[in-house]
Amino acid sequence: RVFTTLLYIRPTPGMRRVLLSLALPAMAVAFSSSVPLGSFAPQRSAIVASPASHARLALRGPSAARIGGGRGALAASMSSIQKIADSSSEVAGLEKQLENTAFWSILPSQTTMYLDDPEVFHLVKGRVAVFPCEITGIPTGAAIEFNEGDYGVIPAGAHRWDIQKPTTKQSNVRAGLQMTTKGWLEEPPFSAMRGKGTLSTKGRDSEDDLKYMKELIAAKGVPPPHAWEDAINLKLDADPYLANLGFIVTDKGIVVRDRVSEKPLEVLGPDGWLKYDEDGVYVETEGSKRWRKDGNFQKSKFFQNEDKL
Repeated sequence: RVFTTLLYIRPTPGMRRVLLSLALPAMAVAFSSSVPLGSFAPQRSAIVASPASHARLALRGPSAARIGGGRGALAASMSSIQKIADSSSEVAGLEKQLENTAFWSILPSQTTMYLDDPEVFHLVKGRVAVFPCEITGIPTGAAIEFNEGDYGVIPAGAHRWDIQKPTTKQSNVRAGLQMTTKGWLEEPPFSAMRGKGTLSTKGRDSEDDLKYMKELIAAKGVPPPHAWEDAINLKLDADPYLANLGFIVTDKGIVVRDRVSEKPLEVLGPDGWLKYDEDGVYVETEGSKRWRKDGNFQKSKFFQNEDKL
């Protein structure tokens, strides 16, 4: 600085002597030091970090590590999908969380859900597979399959749902708008009170309906032969879950068949289910023929005496 001053100004002899007296000691120290001249840098006042700053720096370090770890580190930090069987002791606690919650139904499809909070659900009907994914739907983990009756807990974040059969679930999810836009339809209150949902008949086939009918018979019992016509007229033909089935009353039982192809599936006899015998002879009752033609097992009152004519 002294030499710079001497270069740009014209000091008087008195000023020159004062400046040189200040510069010479510093020059002597500089030339006697073993440190290269180029390594000298201006001194800055020290900045002492406050406790709050230390805390922020401590938090920033792990965050940077997580960001550097990429998607894999983020996926690994998430909780895993939980599958709970209906026989588990945990079911009571899950049922408590599902009190006064809605039923949702969906047809076979694939959809990505992103939720801020974990989802607790009970799969009432159907079959699904759920796996963690990115928001774009790219998988980041293995799929977990849920079958009818299973309970599940899905952690917050993005998950891909593979709906493999028409499905109804009871769920604690409150994001109704997202559920609707992703293809889930909320069941009406009356269906929700039944605890089963409507199970939209779209996507169902005769095998699905036959399985449901077997469950129904197992729960209600096998109707006796004299009640076969009433069982068809009052229940079986009116049940929307049996819309793909047709019924024929014969001397050996109710022949259950595919309504469209008319292919016989099984026979509901007096003592339970029987395989349909392709070589067997099944004699259809007159009331059954009349019902398939006119929709009524009984003769019309206008033709009560037609046999006497």
